[in-house]
Amino acid sequence: MIIKKAELFLLDMPLKFTFKTSQTRLNCRETIILKITDEFGNTGYGEVVAFSDPFYTSETLADAKHLLLETYLPRLLQEETVHPFDIHAWLDRAYPMTGAGVENALLDVYARRQHIPVMAAVFLEETNTQIEAGMVLGDLDNAGLLKQIEQYLQEGYVRFKIKIKPQDGFAKLNMIRTAYPYLKLLADANRSFRSEHIPELMKIDGLGLLCLEEPLAEAELTDYQKLQAEMQTPVCLDESILSVADLEKAIELKACRALNIKTGRVGGLFYVRQMIELCRKHHIYYWIGSMVESGISKILHVHLASLKDTYIPGDLSPSQRYFSQDIIRPEVTVQNGRIEVPRGPGLGIAVDENVLADYTVEHHIFA
Repeated sequence: MIIKKAELFLLDMPLKFTFKTSQTRLNCRETIILKITDEFGNTGYGEVVAFSDPFYTSETLADAKHLLLETYLPRLLQEETVHPFDIHAWLDRAYPMTGAGVENALLDVYARRQHIPVMAAVFLEETNTQIEAGMVLGDLDNAGLLKQIEQYLQEGYVRFKIKIKPQDGFAKLNMIRTAYPYLKLLADANRSFRSEHIPELMKIDGLGLLCLEEPLAEAELTDYQKLQAEMQTPVCLDESILSVADLEKAIELKACRALNIKTGRVGGLFYVRQMIELCRKHHIYYWIGSMVESGISKILHVHLASLKDTYIPGDLSPSQRYFSQDIIRPEVTVQNGRIEVPRGPGLGIAVDENVLADYTVEHHIFA
């Protein structure tokens, strides 16, 4: 596979609402879209899902942009790529989201060349044609939470993740559990609880959550080892797991019973596949997360969530929840709580070049 052109689009996509967690507030989503064109004119797209500020991991969008313009994109045009996973031999592992964006664009091209869906280029197994959608609700007041849960239940959603913080996390979750005793419910603390908050976490343990995601601030895996030993609720790791080695250590320590997989965070589908194999071998629940991302990254996660043994519906909701217009066609939609998995070649979607241009604040071309 010979790459004839590589393009970088820096986008600024206004959000339809302020998305709040214990760590940040987002009013717009800055992101990088990569477009790769091969010698036959096939194109593929990937997204670098790093944030502008390092609240999630240390990798930022500015880091990614510099690395792509100075090193990665020029190099793609200098040598033939036999398989997209070959680039992991020279990618810098300190910047997994940047590498994942490049890999994902190459996989899209690679699969389109072979007229197969992107999942068929990575996993040799049958997948679902539809997936259940999951809803993530930010740090809202109690009335707002109950109102949104009721609304999304009417739309067919069956699983809800609530963003929590130490000050009122148990109270909110207890309120929801009282109102909806059988709701599929989990919580994401985004590392906001400290050692003095452990009693609050143990109160949460009695609410029958599917899992509790990343509760501890600045925690080592040994801290999660101690917490999981005390809790019946599966501890779910997210940003604590950036590499296969991290997951291997967590498994050895029995530091978690669930893993949130986000392709960008772990460095691409090359590593995602290895992590899923480890989860299967060691009976760790895995499920698919999301990054308040454009449709290019979200539809890739829809494909990934179509694996038949994912633990729970992923953090995957319709494009229209976040953006007035997404950049893919068709957009991600939810009908009766379910998302259709594209079956066309590559990602199975098209990119609306006009909408892409509207959101673009910088455009760089290597040819």
